[in-house]
Amino acid sequence: MTDHPRSTPDYDVAIIGSGLSGTMLAACLARNGAKVLIVDGATHPRFAIGESTIPATSMMMRLVSERYGVPEIKWLSTFEGVQSKINTTSGVKRNFGFVYHRPGERQDPRETHMFPIPKVTHTESHFYRQDIDNWMLTVAAKYGTTVRQQVRITGVEVDDDGVTLAHTGGHFRAKFVVDASGFRSVLAEQFGLREEPSRFRHQSRSLFTHMVGIRPYDEIAPKSRYGHPSPWHDGTLHHLFPGGWMWVIPFDNHLRGTNDLCSVGLQLDPRVHPVPDCSPEEEFRRFIARFPDIEPQFAEARSVRDWTRTGRLQYSSRQTVGYRWCLTSHAAGFLDPLFSRGLSNSLETMHALVHRLLSAIADDDFSVERFEYMQEFEQGLLDFNDDLVANAYTSFGDWRLWDAWFRIWSLGQFIATFEVNRAYARFLDTRDPAVLAPLERPWWRGRVIPQDSPYGAVMELLQQVNDMTRAVQEGRAESGATAEELLRLLREADFVPPAWGLADPNNQWTDASFLEIGRTLRWARKTAPKAVGDLTYDGLTLFMKKRFSRGEFAVGEELKHLLARWPVIGKRLRVPTPK
Repeated sequence: MTDHPRSTPDYDVAIIGSGLSGTMLAACLARNGAKVLIVDGATHPRFAIGESTIPATSMMMRLVSERYGVPEIKWLSTFEGVQSKINTTSGVKRNFGFVYHRPGERQDPRETHMFPIPKVTHTESHFYRQDIDNWMLTVAAKYGTTVRQQVRITGVEVDDDGVTLAHTGGHFRAKFVVDASGFRSVLAEQFGLREEPSRFRHQSRSLFTHMVGIRPYDEIAPKSRYGHPSPWHDGTLHHLFPGGWMWVIPFDNHLRGTNDLCSVGLQLDPRVHPVPDCSPEEEFRRFIARFPDIEPQFAEARSVRDWTRTGRLQYSSRQTVGYRWCLTSHAAGFLDPLFSRGLSNSLETMHALVHRLLSAIADDDFSVERFEYMQEFEQGLLDFNDDLVANAYTSFGDWRLWDAWFRIWSLGQFIATFEVNRAYARFLDTRDPAVLAPLERPWWRGRVIPQDSPYGAVMELLQQVNDMTRAVQEGRAESGATAEELLRLLREADFVPPAWGLADPNNQWTDASFLEIGRTLRWARKTAPKAVGDLTYDGLTLFMKKRFSRGEFAVGEELKHLLARWPVIGKRLRVPTPK
């Protein structure tokens, strides 16, 4: 690589990339005594997508914050925390909304789903990433991280004593390097780690930008006709259609916001929707013109930045860990922004990596064996998400299949979130990292079902769903018959809480109201299989007991947002309308 002389490393860990994944990792390491360097070829603030949080993401933020002593990460875990302590440019997320469309046809109100987020446990956000990422970089710096922006790493050399990172102006020396950059990973390119072609079966491409002038979808699909329990505009809206989907993520959807922008992205399977010979914006306009109930939402909208159009987004790596190095986050691989799993995946990976790095630094032992688990964990996470999004796209081809698949996906979301809730509450009570072990061996993502697993029936259902949906994609099964079979399996399963209505084909809204939570707790104690019942009960009650604990939620900010809706009292709490 270079003729740089080897020297004693100046840093314990060098992190390439200053996005949220890299900066949170840096803050956790530096807060616990590590000498950390962040180096990035660009600078902040800058545009980024990956703006929508989910309950599992926010719970992992809480957990990482508590385990590694970085309270600022917990501020990111609630909308009110972001609003009161970070910035007022982010939006609120009170639901996941899914609206199914057919080309050339009016939208059928019966072909919609909504997953309201119960405020008693979670308040989610639409991150305005250029502000959030810039702020998190300052947090990392506050804890002692050395930051070098606009410095491009040109090569990496690993030796027995450390790692040399070369750049145009010289070099850095560190004991270990984490590449948290992205597709153009220095380590992936230098070590030839990318799989060609990618092993992932999912394929999609993307067009995205930020816009102003987008109509709230409630004006097109009003509650009087649809009956949805929460305004579409209060959450992340997904327009679904054969071969793809579109996200609409507003930052202006609350009265105390100061950002008029809205994130818009179109995700398309290139095998179904190949790239046309026109500009990205023209392609977007042509595409939405095919859908009578999507086009009006954007009639007056205009972009505030150039559209980005990508080729196939999916890439994978044959290896993510080596001697003194690790690929993490989007440097390791990428699938699709569907279901807002990008940040969640990054946090799960970071949670598992930080304590291994701190231990390696303390022992001055960076052998590959200490980090082998990270290879297994990251690759398993990517393969799980490949199945998830590939099956979702397959289901988009037929409303009946999507309807059935969505219900079982919702069940999986509850299970995963309950596990994180329970682990977090137990950790707060005991401060024992051993209670977090289930999060590093997530049984709900397992492909092999242990004979003695108390969750065997749940795992079997999730695996059946994967196999059956894949059969539809490969032309070995018919979508309508598969949808009927999935609903039958859901109805017959004794581990599905009946109050959620997942097995009821007439129920479109997975609305966890106080009444339904109460019914679910009774079911968990009296009727449910013991392991699932205990998980459900603990996942709901243990965390709800922490709901009003100091530092968990910005209760004062919640009250301000509530009062801001009142005509007279709330006037002083709202952002003034420009004259």
